[in-house]
Amino acid sequence: MNLLRLIRYRFFLFAGMLPYLLGQAVAFGLHKSLNWNYSLWGFVGIFLVLVAVELFNEYFDAKEGGDRIFSPGDIAVPTCFFPLGLLAVVLAFVVSVYLTLQTGWPILLFSSLGFLGAYFYVGPPIRWAYRGFGELTISLCYGPFMVLGSCYLQTKTVEFVPFFVSLVAGLSIFSLAVLNEIPDYYQDRLVGKRNLVVRLGKQKAIVLLKLSLAGVFMLLVLGVILKIIPLGAMAAAVTLPWILKSVKSAEKNYDNPKAFLFAVNTIVITHVVVISSLGASFVTN
Repeated sequence: MNLLRLIRYRFFLFAGMLPYLLGQAVAFGLHKSLNWNYSLWGFVGIFLVLVAVELFNEYFDAKEGGDRIFSPGDIAVPTCFFPLGLLAVVLAFVVSVYLTLQTGWPILLFSSLGFLGAYFYVGPPIRWAYRGFGELTISLCYGPFMVLGSCYLQTKTVEFVPFFVSLVAGLSIFSLAVLNEIPDYYQDRLVGKRNLVVRLGKQKAIVLLKLSLAGVFMLLVLGVILKIIPLGAMAAAVTLPWILKSVKSAEKNYDNPKAFLFAVNTIVITHVVVISSLGASFVTN
């Protein structure tokens, strides 16, 4: 069994680690200091939670039939994924307790919210992804919870600036989550995964995608105008031509999964550029 083949690198690396690094960058930009010990242990904790997310998602999707209903020849997911996911959460909890003792109780709060999101996204009995709240769960966990928690780790305060920045990150990953669900529309319907795309339909989901992407750049512009976000973050505007091509491709190819891959990959790159530009603008400001 090749465990690495079952880990979705795109979400694991880009959507997962970038918000944590963004929080560290914002904290440095605001206070011009960084505790590398806290930063390293925070990275370890987030890494373990992301491993748990992937293990739980693979285990429960395989159990329910999601993501494999049209591809039964895919790699079988071993039952050990569930206990391994629990082990990763336990280890992450130990890290969060250590950091809580060093910095304060909000770390345990942010960590606990992340743990709940990691398991109940697809895990019973709540299964947010099956009830139309999966996208919101993703945007909260990979936006406010992670960015604010990461920033608090360094500043020991909850401030408005990182909260505003976290909204940009959350809305960006929300856009990616919606877009990523469109190719899985039919199999999600068959297994009862009533996410937003299934509830709205593909065409309305693309309208929602447009609104959320527009919201990302509206927040960036508003942040720069109000001097909450450094001007350098507007470097993310370089992705606008790609976004327009991606949306047009999504509208044209929403029933063609292979052709639709261009739209998904483009928005993945856009998400990386947006978060990286934000982080770099605070570090260099």
